[in-house]
Amino acid sequence: MRLLPLSMVQPGMRLGKPIISEEGQTLIGYNVELSQSLINKLIQFGFQQIYIKDKRTDDIYIEDSIREETRLVIRGQLTRSFQMLLSSKSVTLSERQQISKTANHCIGLLKDDLKSHIRPSDDTIMLMVMNRSTFSMVEHFFQNALNVAVYATRIGMIEGYSTTDLEALGMGAMFHDIGNAMVPHSLLTKKTPLSPLEFEEIKKHTEHGFKLLREIPGVPLLSAHCALQHHEKVNGTGYPLGLSGTSVHPFAQWVGLLDAYDAMTNPRPYRASLPPDHALENLFTGAGTLYDKSKVEFFRNKVAIYPVGLSVRLSTGQTGIVSKINPSFKQRPVVRILTNEQGEQLRYPEEIDLSRHLHIMIYRIGEDALVH
Repeated sequence: MRLLPLSMVQPGMRLGKPIISEEGQTLIGYNVELSQSLINKLIQFGFQQIYIKDKRTDDIYIEDSIREETRLVIRGQLTRSFQMLLSSKSVTLSERQQISKTANHCIGLLKDDLKSHIRPSDDTIMLMVMNRSTFSMVEHFFQNALNVAVYATRIGMIEGYSTTDLEALGMGAMFHDIGNAMVPHSLLTKKTPLSPLEFEEIKKHTEHGFKLLREIPGVPLLSAHCALQHHEKVNGTGYPLGLSGTSVHPFAQWVGLLDAYDAMTNPRPYRASLPPDHALENLFTGAGTLYDKSKVEFFRNKVAIYPVGLSVRLSTGQTGIVSKINPSFKQRPVVRILTNEQGEQLRYPEEIDLSRHLHIMIYRIGEDALVH
């Protein structure tokens, strides 16, 4: 089984997992042969990637941290909340109540999935990469919110946080950028460098988010502080208050670190994305100055930056998918090679353990990895 972006799915391919709707109904069953019309409908429904059967990878079990139907429910609820805020001149009581309902429902789904999909003894943080191919502000908000919330909630579980703290961290992570709904759209999507005045306007999203979240019933005040402080740095060079060291709440430090990693590994209107290993290097460069060093080390030791099922292109020119994670060297997985250096499909795939071949690097990931 392989996970492919819909842009790479061709008519005649067969589903490796059934397609489930937000309501939990099966839209397309397992092993169904896909036609172009079915592919088009999936695109219209908002699906970005699906599991495809492939005899060469049938033995590889791909288990994301959260179910696809959970993604769809959270996507729908978060995007509706964000769009509602975009169109509101002032947030009404009914709108605050709706956001409260959304926050609690989404975090509940996330916690349930993470608890049911992960073995108690497994302390690996794994999230199937959801590279953003669109620069839509609403889509960016959803995917960034989901990625950061999954990472943060998983970290809280590994650390043994109480239910109260876990919910506060999860909500703070999911809604850390909600204040962007109050920032001019033109600034958030600008493709050229921001002027000093424009950057000052962008920075206000932290205060906007804090003011909004603290007025929403059922959202912990600590979650609002995650929105306020997630751009603060441990050396005091962040914003909006220039806090330093322990003045920045640990939850906000986590959200800021995870948001930075997600931002680096996804494209912006003005720049391309960084490979996950380069993004991790950047975090380490800022360890002790921008980010808490112990948190950066924890993230590096726990996160599988190349999860099982991810399509990759190696520095040799070969392409394949990640088939195994090396527990002691999570950044150097085992890759099953599906095409050779000339781009020819291999009838009998081979595997390369990157922890034993340190000269071979992962050059590209995701959809880009499959294209010369």
